[in-house]
Amino acid sequence: MISNRFKDRFSFLLTPLGERISETGVSPNQLTLLGMVLSIGAGVLIALGHLGWGALLVIVSGLCDALDGTIARNTQQVTRFGAFLDSTLDRYSDLALYLGIMTLAFTHQDLSLFLWTALAVTGAIMVSYTRARAECLIHQCQVGIMERPERIILLLIGLVFNWLEGAMVLTAILANITALHRIYHTHRQLKE
Repeated sequence: MISNRFKDRFSFLLTPLGERISETGVSPNQLTLLGMVLSIGAGVLIALGHLGWGALLVIVSGLCDALDGTIARNTQQVTRFGAFLDSTLDRYSDLALYLGIMTLAFTHQDLSLFLWTALAVTGAIMVSYTRARAECLIHQCQVGIMERPERIILLLIGLVFNWLEGAMVLTAILANITALHRIYHTHRQLKE
């Protein structure tokens, strides 16, 4: 998945940047919270039709999301609560972005964009939920192709190229396929 490849490929950039940020005294949890606040801001900008500025805030928010774990590891501040907080605030961040798109669609009376975004939200939530619930029953459930980094990249493409409906259609389809794949995977693992 992109998330693992991204971390491996860009760790040489993220690690020094994370070290510099940690020297300022910013904690990983503060960075996680900042990422969510930036996502809410991005959602508001998207709702107002400022797609380019929204995309910029999504990028900065994503950088915060990539750096919070790096800082936690580099400063020995890795905690179970930090992992829980990161995962939880990621859901709020996702919802803020999708609600921004749904508000934009509602404002422009674009029923198609509104419905596809609603299906994308459903898929995004179910991808996270199926993994969390499955990992209560089996060791790991990281199958599928549409985790959060992939959804964010697709959203950025939609924002930058004014292709939101296409991005939401692909997100809706692929995220829900990923959730179904996780259900199937968990069923097979439990049968074994």
